Amino acid sequence: MVPPLLRTLSARVVLGFAVLIVAFGVTTAFVVAYMDQVVDEISIIRTRYVTLAFQTRDLARKEDALIGYLDDLSNELTPKRVELRLHGYQLGRRKTLEEIGHTLDGLRVARGSWHRTNVEEASAEVRLIENEIPQLDPLYKTLLAAPPLDHRADGIPDDHALVAAATQARAALKDKETAIKQHTDQLAKNMEGKVADTALILEMNEARLRTFTIVLGAGAIVIGLLVTLWATLTLRPLRRLRDAAKRIAAGDYGSRIAEKGPAEVADLAREFNVMGRAVQERERELVRSERLAAVGKMAAMITHEVRNPLSSIGLNTELLEEELAQMPNGEEGRALCRAITREVDRLTAITEEYLAFARLPTPRLAAEQIDTVVGNLATFVREDLAARGVTLVSELAGDLPRAMIDEGQIRQALLNLVRNAAEAGGAHVWLRTRRGGDERVEVEVADDGPGIPTDAIPRLFDPFFSTKEGGTGLGLALTQQIVHDHGGDIRVASHGQGATFVVSVPVASEARVEVAKAAPVGS
Repeated sequence: MVPPLLRTLSARVVLGFAVLIVAFGVTTAFVVAYMDQVVDEISIIRTRYVTLAFQTRDLARKEDALIGYLDDLSNELTPKRVELRLHGYQLGRRKTLEEIGHTLDGLRVARGSWHRTNVEEASAEVRLIENEIPQLDPLYKTLLAAPPLDHRADGIPDDHALVAAATQARAALKDKETAIKQHTDQLAKNMEGKVADTALILEMNEARLRTFTIVLGAGAIVIGLLVTLWATLTLRPLRRLRDAAKRIAAGDYGSRIAEKGPAEVADLAREFNVMGRAVQERERELVRSERLAAVGKMAAMITHEVRNPLSSIGLNTELLEEELAQMPNGEEGRALCRAITREVDRLTAITEEYLAFARLPTPRLAAEQIDTVVGNLATFVREDLAARGVTLVSELAGDLPRAMIDEGQIRQALLNLVRNAAEAGGAHVWLRTRRGGDERVEVEVADDGPGIPTDAIPRLFDPFFSTKEGGTGLGLALTQQIVHDHGGDIRVASHGQGATFVVSVPVASEARVEVAKAAPVGS
């Protein structure tokens, strides 16, 4: 079952494009977010890890330079110079350690537990070095009290006891500074490894980003193709509408299409089928009108040519019958004359029916009570039908509004239907009136005869088509023409037992009454 939201074509198209936009939006957002992460990693490598690598390597070089100076200390000329040089090396080492600390502090805020682990490991190494350096201060103080110099530029003799203590202090410092150098070398090595590891992770992230981008892009393309296919399938009913319109334009007015699909398409298909039926009905009505016009002209012409000879034949037959009445053996001739007269009368009635069909006047519409017209008709034909063994039953609604009719023509149309019903072979004929839909009143004429063959119903109102032997086939055609001229319609139904004709005419309204008064009187 289609959800209410997707019953319309516009909703389906909008939903399809919304899914497509969301797919591409998610892909773009993911790629942008991942790119931001990659940019952050690049920034961390450039501003943190690479800086740490340079700073730790610089620390290791300074530590190596300090140890080298302790080896060459005896080449200095004055104790003051030794003090200044050692102070400079120590100050440089301290500044480098401070810079490393600041860089590590900046790395602490980086996203990712891996970075925090690296910071903790490096910070532990730095704290170890920083804790060992103050322990060397007494040894440096002893060394600076009497540095072991090979030559003294001031000429002051050395205190041998102090010199011996300073020499021992220098040896101890070299050992301890060498141990510190091992820590700085390890720290520098670790930072270089972290740079390499981070670069490798960056490469992996770049490869992962490329893979995800390809996968998401392919997924978005697949979704786009599916949305396109869905839109194509959704719009397919429009192609059926176009093809059906072409068939109707080519004259296939019976073409119909399935009333299914989105709400707009189903509504359009429904209206298209209504249009097709209307066009088909109008085409049928046009053909019928043209046929009726041709039949009317032919009937008028035949009637004109036949009426006068029939009148002459009838008159001469009557004269001949009078002559034969005076002859003693003229009974057989008189019987033949009476037969000729009956046939002439029958042909005259047929020509009158043809003439009535050919000269059907435009109805003079007026607001009339349909119950009154039907009641008068029932009174008029009840005895005639009773003589044929048919019972007429009239069921009048009694509270119907007035209808816009020409009383004489509607009476003639209903009389044709009642006579046909009486001749159908049943025992009853019903005349009913009721209120119809869409501001109409209806008259129903029904019988309990054998019914009408199903294949004969579509041709029932065609001129010269009759299901009765000897019928002219003009009665129902005339009845339909009268009803249509009143702006009404006539329906027929037969389900094996009996037949029902329903005549529907418009209810009288002020607007229709004014139009009827203003219309010219037809002849």
